[in-house]
Amino acid sequence: MRGLPWWFWFAVAVVKFWFVTIPLAIALALAARYGTPWLGGMRWVLIAGAVLLALPFPAAALVIIYQSFDSTRYRRTLVVDETIGGLSVPSGSKVLFADKKHSIPVSIELPRATEIHGMRLTGTLTPWKRRGDAVTHWGGNLAEDQRLDGVPCRAGAFPFDRAGGVIFDHERTIHRCTLASEFELLGLKLPRGTTVTRGNEEAPWSLLLPAEVGVHVPALAAMAPGGVTLDVTSDGRLVRIGSGHSQTIVVRGVPLNSTTFELHGEIIVSELAAPFVVASEARPAGTKVRIDLATGEVAVSSE
Repeated sequence: MRGLPWWFWFAVAVVKFWFVTIPLAIALALAARYGTPWLGGMRWVLIAGAVLLALPFPAAALVIIYQSFDSTRYRRTLVVDETIGGLSVPSGSKVLFADKKHSIPVSIELPRATEIHGMRLTGTLTPWKRRGDAVTHWGGNLAEDQRLDGVPCRAGAFPFDRAGGVIFDHERTIHRCTLASEFELLGLKLPRGTTVTRGNEEAPWSLLLPAEVGVHVPALAAMAPGGVTLDVTSDGRLVRIGSGHSQTIVVRGVPLNSTTFELHGEIIVSELAAPFVVASEARPAGTKVRIDLATGEVAVSSE
């Protein structure tokens, strides 16, 4: 960008600050046309200034027209049902591609509620994960509440990313959805509005609780506050609690910060959410502590 000529940046500034340059160009043109006779040759200077300020606008219009025309080469409206990115989509769908060969889909706008992989989807489908250029996981919005993989999933969008309210792959496995009703999973009675993200052998399941409702965690004999994320392995072991809002979770009477909460077997490692007495000494908030769930012992952590 630094190698571009001065006149390019001048044109950009003229168009960007059009609310100043357009009135100025008009004022210069009017002054040249109706100015007093003593201006003489200065009229040509005024005309040149008006032309110089006006020229970038038709040039910018041509660029916009070309870009609009060129962008149509990346879009296609299906006239018949087709398979795009491994999905059977209906005629009338508007597909945006990353290339002019139409081999890398970027989004699919459905014309109506459509059944795909056993789900009724609506709106726009967006790739969520790729392997190379091939889409392996798609995101979209359910047209109505549906039970998928035995889980009651809520219709609508997911508020924290644009991929959609439900994430699925070509094997029809649901990788994320928000609960439409209370549901028991991994030993936890999860409230409506919990967002469930599927785990695997390498990563735990992620359970984002709704902001207004907490959940009882049997392993801690405590309530996890609303808005936190519980990371739970496939065999039901809680390994971590995370939050961007520093909610307090009280375990064995100790106020802990949910932002830095980890469970290693029977040992909790976290930080105090408020001043608290540990080992007969008052400790300030932020002190790192460990709690042995088997014995109830609380100590300052050296980790």
